[in-house]
Amino acid sequence: MPYSFLKTMYDSIREGLYTFDNEGKITHVHAAGQKLLGYDEAELLGRIGHFVFHAHQGNQGLLQCPIYKAFLQNKPYEGEEIFLTKDGRWIDVYVRVNPLFEEGAKKGYSVLFWNVHAKSHCDTDEAMEALKSRIFHEESTQEASEAFYEQIFETANLGICLVDKEGRFAALNPAYCKIYGYSEVELIGKHFNLLFPATLHLITQAHHDTFFNHTAMAYTGEIESLRKDGKQIYVYMTEGLLEELIGGPYKIMTVFDVTALVEARRIQKEQEAMLVQQNKLAAMGEMIGHIAHQWRQPLNVLNLITSDLKLKQELGSLSDAKLLAGLDTIEALSEQMSTTVNDFMNFYKPNKEKKAFSLYESVLYATTIAEVQLKNEGISLAINIDPTLNVYGLANELQQVILNLLTNAKDAFRNTKIEPKQICLVAWSNEEGVYLCVEDNAGGIEESLLERIFEPYFTTKEKMQGSGIGLYICSMILKESFGGCIRVENITYEGSPIGARFIMVFPNYE
Repeated sequence: MPYSFLKTMYDSIREGLYTFDNEGKITHVHAAGQKLLGYDEAELLGRIGHFVFHAHQGNQGLLQCPIYKAFLQNKPYEGEEIFLTKDGRWIDVYVRVNPLFEEGAKKGYSVLFWNVHAKSHCDTDEAMEALKSRIFHEESTQEASEAFYEQIFETANLGICLVDKEGRFAALNPAYCKIYGYSEVELIGKHFNLLFPATLHLITQAHHDTFFNHTAMAYTGEIESLRKDGKQIYVYMTEGLLEELIGGPYKIMTVFDVTALVEARRIQKEQEAMLVQQNKLAAMGEMIGHIAHQWRQPLNVLNLITSDLKLKQELGSLSDAKLLAGLDTIEALSEQMSTTVNDFMNFYKPNKEKKAFSLYESVLYATTIAEVQLKNEGISLAINIDPTLNVYGLANELQQVILNLLTNAKDAFRNTKIEPKQICLVAWSNEEGVYLCVEDNAGGIEESLLERIFEPYFTTKEKMQGSGIGLYICSMILKESFGGCIRVENITYEGSPIGARFIMVFPNYE
């Protein structure tokens, strides 16, 4: 392949890439790598990457560096690492390291890397300075060669291909062919839609045309693909445009297989759906208990009235007035019981249309359902919520969260002899959002358990008394249906916990 072709492809790869020689000294850093690290190539040439921007987890010496260990063992390596940019930022990168060979002799290594997510790994300025003080610099230079660029293209684990304006493959590297199960000969000259399911052909072709016409942004993300054997896979794809290359313009695409990651996410979603279903079944059991409590008193009254009417009729003392009065009472009680059932049915009626609603009315509706059981347990309920406060989301799902928290508080009181038993619901708002707190004085939660309280299948209740998914579902609802969150803390008095406080945070609704 001509040097200009390989050099253009090398510089167009959007992932970071650098190479080092058999002494571990950097010989090349291409444009995307310089951008990610914040260094110019001249600042890195001849230096050992471990002493400049490798940070790792903890204080690792050169011989502990996974990249350098792979280099010493003549083996490839891939995994997550931590790099330190020139301006002192920490970035999490995924690296793929491969040896470079020329005529059977190892000439060095190529390191492909990309930023997977950003997070801080240094808690204090002292820790940052302590790490920086261990970094030392060496200087030397080495010129690039056409053979080196060809080795990079041929040995990279990242699939790379070149597609012309008509959508035909013009060049592919071995990694690209391996991902899809084809040989290079089988793909050269073929249309790229050969690798996509028929349902995507119109979409991919339309994007290809508009991309070449500069009316569409470069695509970066996951996409469904097909292997030669018909197996469905998912790849993470990036693309760019090479307009100065002879015979061009060409579209350069890089891909790597993320099928395992997509499958893992699918399994996780199925497991979450199972958790939601389990929570619904558990909540239905709670509802049946609430209905039983709501109906117990009117059923007793109905039984007394019917017995009284029957007795009076047998004794011949049942007047029309007494009969009508008894029937009126039975009718009123029946209507009350019917209203109770309708309330519970409305509570569980599926509704996925998000809208703004009154926080006060939603809380009042949920507490009305639980009120009878709370009174039977000797628990008083206090509500202090501004009726003008609105939140945006699904009202019935918030009611489910509130009912879950009330049930948990009620259960917590059963293990205590605290008097009086109190649950308070308080809400307020500020510039950061709307807050709703559910507080109790049932003694609080062990400090060691607070961090795990929202994990699935984790419960503080005795065996067979809790599924451990209620609070996990609460956290899911707050996140997915409201874009908010829920946290928990203990209420303390003179250093000792006296109760628990669950704080729900909702974004401000305009």
